[in-house]
Amino acid sequence: MAKVRVMTSYLSGLVSDTAPGVALVFIAVIAAVPPYQIVCQSTRGRARSAIGYLLGLGAGLAATIALGVVAGASADTSAIGAAGLLASFFAPFAGLARGKWQSTRRPARRRSVAEGIPR
Repeated sequence: MAKVRVMTSYLSGLVSDTAPGVALVFIAVIAAVPPYQIVCQSTRGRARSAIGYLLGLGAGLAATIALGVVAGASADTSAIGAAGLLASFFAPFAGLARGKWQSTRRPARRRSVAEGIPR
């Protein structure tokens, strides 16, 4: 019985200690996906980056609130909130940069018959 209590207290301490780091990574991934999808797949439009950033920020904030509610009493919600706000603000920039970098690699333009084919 004593071993079960020690193991339970150890696991609850582990959960409360690692929750902000796990929340940071989880929310960063969630916040980076919408800007990446918008910038990478769309080829036209002047406001792609702004819309992508706002969608990533909104997704990150929603994930922060959801994770704070789910964590509830088992973890420090203020630490999860701080990590979530940090990830929600900075991760969309990473998604935008990754989408821009990946979308710039386009195949070379093929020459038409009228331009002549190099030999």
